[in-house]
Amino acid sequence: MTAANVISATPSSFVYEDLVSQVQAIQTKMNEFGNILDDRWKNNKKIRHEMKSHPFTFIDPYGNQMMDEHMDHESTNSVVRKFKKDYVPKYLQQWIKIGILDKTGISPITDYDLKTTVSNYVNKGQFIAYGEVIVWIGRYESLTPQRLILRVLLTDDLERIKLRIKEQQHFTNLELKLSTTDKTTGPTEKDWSEGTLLKSEDTIMSCQLYKNDCIIMAKLIREMVNNCL
Repeated sequence: MTAANVISATPSSFVYEDLVSQVQAIQTKMNEFGNILDDRWKNNKKIRHEMKSHPFTFIDPYGNQMMDEHMDHESTNSVVRKFKKDYVPKYLQQWIKIGILDKTGISPITDYDLKTTVSNYVNKGQFIAYGEVIVWIGRYESLTPQRLILRVLLTDDLERIKLRIKEQQHFTNLELKLSTTDKTTGPTEKDWSEGTLLKSEDTIMSCQLYKNDCIIMAKLIREMVNNCL
């Protein structure tokens, strides 16, 4: 057997590095091409009429609606990134997610959806900026609280949050408090007693519930029944 017929079983790092560099080069070219099309789309009316596009409604974190036209071939990920960059302030960038608002409510955009083009979203709803809050529900002195995650808007008030909890858990009477305790283990009776009482007119924004260490504690209130003798 000659040396020319011997194939090394050891994988070459040079082959892997070459593949990575080629993929990066392709991505760079695609981004450059996308930027060129985007520039022509904005500045050339003839190109705008020749390329297929659709209008989309966006709802920013403060509830403002705006309509923007996007080319059918644009990636959903690109549209979402532009929306967050232009309309979501820096202090909300980590908390805010972008979803689709339709008749059933807010649906998250999955990683698979982000890889598709905007043509797949025609007539599917509106892009909306939302966030998630953690709610712990229980009696605290007798029951271990249960964890619930709600998709909310920055402008939602606590009365709306309470209604959402009641709808999902079928409870009739709740009291809400704000806490900055550990999100993973759940609040204790001590956390409840030291929590800040939330009023119906408070909002996600006014209470700064978008901060990482903030949770909502919901306590089940026993209803007193008067027995007539």
